[in-house]
Amino acid sequence: MTWLGWESLGGTLTSGPGVSSWSRGRLDTFVRGTDSALWHKWFDNGWSGWESLGGVLTSEPAAVSWASGRIDVFVRGTDSALWHKWFDNGWSGWESLGGVLTSAPAAASWNNGRLDVFVRGTDAALWHKWFDNGWSGWERLGGVLTSAPTAVSWASGRIDVFATGSDSALWHKWFDNGWSGWESLGGFLTSAPTAASWRSGRLDVFATGGDSALWHKWFDNGWSGWESLGGTLTTAPAAVSWDDNRIDVFAGGTDSAMWHRWWDLVPTVRLHAKILTAPNVPVATAVQRMRDVYANAGIAVTLASTENLNLPALDDVDVGECRLGQTTAEQNQLFGNRNNAGANDVVVYFVRSTNPPFNGCAAHPAGRPGAVVAQGATQWTLGHEVGHVLGLRHVDDNDRLMTGNGTANITNPPPDLIASERQTMLASPFSQDV
Repeated sequence: MTWLGWESLGGTLTSGPGVSSWSRGRLDTFVRGTDSALWHKWFDNGWSGWESLGGVLTSEPAAVSWASGRIDVFVRGTDSALWHKWFDNGWSGWESLGGVLTSAPAAASWNNGRLDVFVRGTDAALWHKWFDNGWSGWERLGGVLTSAPTAVSWASGRIDVFATGSDSALWHKWFDNGWSGWESLGGFLTSAPTAASWRSGRLDVFATGGDSALWHKWFDNGWSGWESLGGTLTTAPAAVSWDDNRIDVFAGGTDSAMWHRWWDLVPTVRLHAKILTAPNVPVATAVQRMRDVYANAGIAVTLASTENLNLPALDDVDVGECRLGQTTAEQNQLFGNRNNAGANDVVVYFVRSTNPPFNGCAAHPAGRPGAVVAQGATQWTLGHEVGHVLGLRHVDDNDRLMTGNGTANITNPPPDLIASERQTMLASPFSQDV
């Protein structure tokens, strides 16, 4: 996972941006300019200049794509009604969809030909309008919003809506065969949130925090805490995902220009180091040597946590025959220590020795991916043992990481991973897109 820095896309913004993607590698960004008109910029093998699409906007725009080559843009106009403009082999004029809006709208599409639009009304509640072979009226979904809502669909028939509530926290409501109530996700927001989904079951939410920086929270089998992504925002952010493992975030900066930051995810092994005895090769060095090799497979390595364990009875751990799928009582006890580790994270236990004596052993109990590394192990042992966890076997070649002749005999540092090994590693659930 790699967050790239901010780049300026220029222009003079008087609202937050809206973004949509309608083909792989194509991004469309919309914003209100100094003349209150709708302005448009897009990326397609490079960034275009700005074009004016006219109109008079009184909120930031929302944009959604629900068919190849089709973009729908929604905004509040001077009469506080919802206005709609779309591109389909050319730009339409504006049409009024009525209502009285007190915030910018949000839009999501969860089925071909289905559009859902959300907005705050005059009573500060969430209101909902949709298109399905024609436009519905408005329905009231309640709550007390203090920001514009955002909406995203990440499964057929599923819509998630986020907004700032009266306590400045992030609030969440969703539809899945019926509307849920509101749940508070905490934090202290000073802008409307935005949300994007880049795989089934994964949601990423962005907002401006109390320090004017970009803040990020995500759902993946449970909600994370908040992380700060820095910067100084002067508008709410907008976010879109247009490729697997890719998220793009846009916001206004202190110079009133549009700023852009993106997340390009790579398969990553998340390691947790549990130290019973400090190894001769420092953990940081062993992790770096592992990164040197795994980079050739396109896999990043993150040391997610380090913890010292006081388990003297397991410091010389019985590993039996050290066969995958077979573990001893001592291994089962040791590998039960997985504080801070997710289900697909790899936990490595640094011990004084194994019995019988090995540099390391990757045999682990089911559901507890990990390995042990002995105090006298070499700089390549960590990467070698985690290679076993990812599904690699020994080979009789001292040029390669997985040599069965001992990592002390590696002849060409950093050692090789061949194509079939790289494919096995990338297919492992333990090289996560995180």
